[in-house]
Amino acid sequence: MERENRNRLLLGLLLGALVLSMLLNFFFLKQQTDQSMNYELEAGLPVTVTEMELAQVRSELAKCQRGYATRPDSLARIMNSASSDQL
Repeated sequence: MERENRNRLLLGLLLGALVLSMLLNFFFLKQQTDQSMNYELEAGLPVTVTEMELAQVRSELAKCQRGYATRPDSLARIMNSASSDQL
């Protein structure tokens, strides 16, 4: 008898938690959809912060690459010597 009551109590707690979770989800979703999105504010901006950061990183990379003289890699030398041997 005691085990049956314990199982009913656990089942009731589980169902209560599920119902509470479902109600909270509906509440927060409704609250989220009620808030109007202000897309006009974002449309007025020329670029987003992410695009600005990307442009900055690209310019820094280009400066860094210009600072180092690039040498042809060893594979390019082998391929060039093989092609000149064939001629």
